[in-house]
Amino acid sequence: MYGSKIRMIRELRGFSQEHVATKLGIAQTAYSRIETNQTKLSTEMLEKLAKELGVSPVDILNSDPVVVNFYGPNHGSAPFGTIQTVNVGEKELYEKIIASKDDEIARMQKTIDSLLAKK
Repeated sequence: MYGSKIRMIRELRGFSQEHVATKLGIAQTAYSRIETNQTKLSTEMLEKLAKELGVSPVDILNSDPVVVNFYGPNHGSAPFGTIQTVNVGEKELYEKIIASKDDEIARMQKTIDSLLAKK
């Protein structure tokens, strides 16, 4: 259903279940039941949830996969990490690329530190 999509969007936003539940005015356990498809959303709750996650209700309910646009529609005018529509399966690839970038930055920092120490 839609629970895993809601969870993915929440995680991409960097929100905890507790944060979203508080914003919605419900308990964390009630929110957890939404993400695990144990509770159906009312239209009102769907609209509130979509607003808190920064997406439209249609984005949650449609079958399109979640995509993250890191540039925004005008290359930088939108907040970093705008949720749009990219394959959910690519999340692992993005995470590997980011980890690789972090490793490269650390390696370059060590090289810089070494060069500065020689001065």
